[in-house]
Amino acid sequence: MDIPTSERLATIQQEIRWVETRKLQYEEMLGLFWEHLPAIDPEELAVRMRRLRDGIRAMEERKQALLREEQGLIVAAAHRAPGPQ
Repeated sequence: MDIPTSERLATIQQEIRWVETRKLQYEEMLGLFWEHLPAIDPEELAVRMRRLRDGIRAMEERKQALLREEQGLIVAAAHRAPGPQ
């Protein structure tokens, strides 16, 4: 495996950890909203909760994209690797 590919694979793993952490933060914030509904305008509350759900969805989509990229890099590296001699 070439160095740029191995470096990108390591970076992907770091990004996945960041995405998972950020998603967990969004989920925790959303949970707090449900447990302790703040005394704010219901429409504003709905907007905030929708933004959190959108953030969670975006993190899930980003993670899937990273996993697909990672898989593609691994497959490409395997195809470039010399076969048994």
